[in-house]
Amino acid sequence: MNENLKDLYDNEVIDLFRGNYSIMLGSLIRRGVPKPIAEEIVNDTFAAVRRRWPKIRGGRPLNYAYVIAQNESKKWWHQKQKEDNHLYHGECDAQCERDEINEIINRLTLKQAIADLSPREQEVIQLRFFEQLTVKESAEKLGISEGSIKSYTHTAINRLRKQVDLDCKGNGEEGK
Repeated sequence: MNENLKDLYDNEVIDLFRGNYSIMLGSLIRRGVPKPIAEEIVNDTFAAVRRRWPKIRGGRPLNYAYVIAQNESKKWWHQKQKEDNHLYHGECDAQCERDEINEIINRLTLKQAIADLSPREQEVIQLRFFEQLTVKESAEKLGISEGSIKSYTHTAINRLRKQVDLDCKGNGEEGK
């Protein structure tokens, strides 16, 4: 390409750039693209237009420029969405990890509290809450009355609540 033709193309692209920069920039900003990113997209768009200028100059170069700008803004939005999702999942992962740790602590605390119950209370809690038997089924299995099952259950639950509350307060979890 001779130097005069190159200068002509450069000047044509510069004129197109000057005449449409602020309109294209405003269009991107109205779509929610931050101004510094929008400026970068517009500059990159016109650099791409210049590279393709010999092939597009007789057609609709401004339409070509807007298609490039639109595609670049979509790429930016997709990238931003990926980053936002990653941040969200990172927070979720950390929260899930904390929840798992708290669940393990709660299970250990409950396991220790159950171990502190009388053998009969442990049997009743095992049948009622772990094997999920009814009051009647638990009574039949242990050979005691339904009233006794209810009484053991009530007493055991109250003792467990007190024990777990004491353990939580001792671990600095009063605010939970």
